[in-house]
Amino acid sequence: MRIGVIGIGVIGTRHMSNLIAHEDVSIVAVCGNQEEKTAEIAREYGAEPYTDYKLLFERSRLDAVFICTPPGLRKGPIAEAAARGVACFIEKPPAKSMEEAEAISAIIEESGIIHSVGFMYRYTGAASKAKELIAAEGGVVPIVRSVHVCGAGLVEATTPRWLYNKTLSGGPLFDQAIHLIDAARYITGQGARRATGLHAFGGNVQRPKSEEYTVEENFVVNLAYESGMVHTHTHSWGIAESQAKIQLLGRDYRLLVDLTRLGSRLHGTYKGEQISLHYADENMYAEEAAVFLQAVRTGEQAFIRSSYADAAQSLALVIKANESVDSGRSVTL
Repeated sequence: MRIGVIGIGVIGTRHMSNLIAHEDVSIVAVCGNQEEKTAEIAREYGAEPYTDYKLLFERSRLDAVFICTPPGLRKGPIAEAAARGVACFIEKPPAKSMEEAEAISAIIEESGIIHSVGFMYRYTGAASKAKELIAAEGGVVPIVRSVHVCGAGLVEATTPRWLYNKTLSGGPLFDQAIHLIDAARYITGQGARRATGLHAFGGNVQRPKSEEYTVEENFVVNLAYESGMVHTHTHSWGIAESQAKIQLLGRDYRLLVDLTRLGSRLHGTYKGEQISLHYADENMYAEEAAVFLQAVRTGEQAFIRSSYADAAQSLALVIKANESVDSGRSVTL
């Protein structure tokens, strides 16, 4: 299987290290925006280097491509791949705006290519088991609470500086919170089919806004769904000790999905029984790539847990959450 990779930063190279573990996979072309770095990575993997993704597609015969560009630079590579019938693994968030997401959805639907969006938490053991248990209860969770905190906004952090520009990055909601909101949607299934409203608040305590730091560092997002399910998400870039967790509260269960590190955990009670599971050997990034490769080999999109159309629904929620913060108003969906 001949693979191309467009975007060779942290995420792109992480995927490459997982891809080469598959004996039937060859990384044949890579594309980056820095010629010297791109050539160096290409030599490491025995690939051809490009700084123009159009040339990559014109000169390379590919079975699949991993698109790991910033979110506003996805449509062009996806369109080039779709025109050639090349399967696409697309990093999250799936687009920069809903207008772009709708255009990409149309391209993918018309071409019928195998595709996947990189919401890796959907491929963890804890999320999968929680989804199974919730489905057995009808899929509607009364209360969902999630939290994702880290030190990305602290002065000593090594965070890429462009992420601190809300216009470029969308801030913590767009970059990280989308993962927890998406994972909660995945786990609860039918209960999260249609969101009806949200209200979000943002603030800065440890690090005030400045010319180089235009994001809110702390958020609370409240979501309401047509099923009656309500979800509260708390997010911060100002907490040194990282955690990423989803709590599911129902009449007969209290489940905590801990996604803080590689090797997810599921704790709590379910119908009077204690649950304590640790998926110590999992690698969610390797798993999502492996499932995508399986779908490409077989031509079966059904293997994929995060289609573009579904991913766009999670995107819409964080876009509206940012709008709510900026306007100071609740949003009806």
